[in-house]
Amino acid sequence: MNEGQETLREGVWEEPAGTAGRSSSGCDCDEAVAELWAYLDSELEPIEAERVKEHLESCDGCLGEHDVELVVKKLVKRCWEQDEAAPADLRARIHATLTGVRVTETRVTQTRVTQTAVTQTGVSATRITETRIVES
Repeated sequence: MNEGQETLREGVWEEPAGTAGRSSSGCDCDEAVAELWAYLDSELEPIEAERVKEHLESCDGCLGEHDVELVVKKLVKRCWEQDEAAPADLRARIHATLTGVRVTETRVTQTRVTQTAVTQTGVSATRITETRIVES
């Protein structure tokens, strides 16, 4: 994990300003937020990771979004480490739903879908990010 990725700043929980700012790295808020999960998971190329890091250092709104996503990631990890199996009836309902899904045509050439659902002692958080590039 890159330096600074595990840092939480208390009191900064603003929503990012959308396209409000572009840092000296050339990365704007939309780009930084779109790449946040890949950045937190150290999946970006070094140049892209540095651009996002520089933007986060100069934008309190995006840094706040980073902090929220980092908390969600830690909750997911903590829930995963508990290794509790889902109840049999829930697994059966999910299986029944998934076996009823049929895809007839797919024209997507690249898709990144990240879906995280966390539930622990009454705390629930969901973050869904989807980026699609459709072949024309």
